[in-house]
Amino acid sequence: MNYTTFNRALSELTSFDTIGYDRKTMQLKVLFFDGSTKTFTEVAEKIIYEFLITDDKENYYQTTLSQFPML
Repeated sequence: MNYTTFNRALSELTSFDTIGYDRKTMQLKVLFFDGSTKTFTEVAEKIIYEFLITDDKENYYQTTLSQFPML
């Protein structure tokens, strides 16, 4: 799994700053500031690219990523 950590200040993040994605299993992990992790399945690579370039990552998480099945 490859991980990316976003700049908290630049992205104005209040709940998470690190994600991990595995292309083979199509799993996305979101690592939260409180130490918890959520793992989403069936996440297409296109969704990850959109997430990486969006200006409002917190909103994208709430509206798009949270709709995917979780482990």
